[in-house]
Amino acid sequence: MRQMREAKTENRRSGSGMFINLLLTVVPVVIFGFSYVRFYKNATFWNRGNYLFFFIYAFLLILFMAVYSSYRVRQFRTRELVFSFALASFLTNLVMYFVMCLIARGMLRPWGVILTTLVQWAVETGIYVLSRMLLPLMEPPVRVLYVRDQTLDDRFRDKFDSRRSQYRIGGEVSCDLLWDDLKTAMGPFGAVLIGDMPASLRQDIIIYCYRTGREALLLPDMPDILLCSAMPMVAGDTLIYDLNTQGEDLAYRTVKRAFDIFASVLGLTVLSPLMLVTALAVKLQDGGPVFYRQVRLTRGGRRFMLTKFRSMVVNAESGTGAVLAGKQDARITRVGRFIRATRIDELPQLWNILKGDMTLVGPRPERPEFYEKICAEYPEFEYRLKVKAGLTGYAQLYGKYNTTFADKARLDVYYIQHASLLLDLKLIFYTLKIIFIKESTEGVETPQRDTAAAQWER
Repeated sequence: MRQMREAKTENRRSGSGMFINLLLTVVPVVIFGFSYVRFYKNATFWNRGNYLFFFIYAFLLILFMAVYSSYRVRQFRTRELVFSFALASFLTNLVMYFVMCLIARGMLRPWGVILTTLVQWAVETGIYVLSRMLLPLMEPPVRVLYVRDQTLDDRFRDKFDSRRSQYRIGGEVSCDLLWDDLKTAMGPFGAVLIGDMPASLRQDIIIYCYRTGREALLLPDMPDILLCSAMPMVAGDTLIYDLNTQGEDLAYRTVKRAFDIFASVLGLTVLSPLMLVTALAVKLQDGGPVFYRQVRLTRGGRRFMLTKFRSMVVNAESGTGAVLAGKQDARITRVGRFIRATRIDELPQLWNILKGDMTLVGPRPERPEFYEKICAEYPEFEYRLKVKAGLTGYAQLYGKYNTTFADKARLDVYYIQHASLLLDLKLIFYTLKIIFIKESTEGVETPQRDTAAAQWER
């Protein structure tokens, strides 16, 4: 799986990373195995049948841990890793509990599974804490040389430095250096971070890193993202890359639409009590309307009316016009802050999905007023309209509310080029984690806004 390959790549410099990943998997499986034999003897198998049961448990646990990035010890903070494992183990244990009930042909007491889950959380927390302490000592971060265009700002470097447990920028040079001077500058470093620069120079640096065994870290542009999804083919004895420039195929769109209908009907049914409580809370807050409808764009630039629970005061834009929500925006009500933080305000969009205006997974729908101004500064942003807008999306999950438009475009185009049912399912499960991560719901902070965003508010 892609996520497991990323975890291996992250820890490939020695066996300590793989040992930690193995420990993170084996320990909860052993704890579950002890509980299974101790508390649920009437759901066990004869002879070696239990081994198959443990294998299925391990497979599900690895699957959920990979989806929620529980193996990426270097990249995420301890609390994020602990929460990721807690969610992965909870879902795995929940599934296996109902499987045991089916085997026993009756409902079993859940206390054994609950105790198992709590013990797993406690032990894995200790492993994560020790791993975060020991990994930097056993495997010091790779020193990186940042080759960049000096006209760019420092926001990208700041974001990259947030991964300092894996990489650390130890030097910075301009891409305007002579080639011999640039090769000399790369000498002491184990990796090179390639920023925005002429394509010919990027190619020379990548080839040089390949020849000398250095890691090459590339900030991709749109052609790079399109190329990474290409399918290789051999014509005679010549290698050719077949780039996916057509978007989603008919079979995928048909199956995805069927899944959207099923999931939206199920969601509207199951979540109707929560939506009713939310509607009452919004109404009682100030007596205004419960829903807020807004024109958004979907595939091909088609306009539709998006529906959300109202989280701001009535006529919030009457005096300002169309502006982005700020981090401490005074227009957001008390109820609104809660439903925005927990994404409850998005639930009425299940109706938009059922109608066919949106899909479960896809780029978030943009307002026409913002879209035109964004594209004026970042023309690549229009590529997001190659597919239907989504309730949750790649940029929404892996970015933040204040992620720049250029980065949002890169993330969403990456999803468009790699879209599949498996990836959609992964992102749907991953949404459960992001709901509880505060950073992804932050508003836009004025000092770090895009130029376009700053212009809209003048």
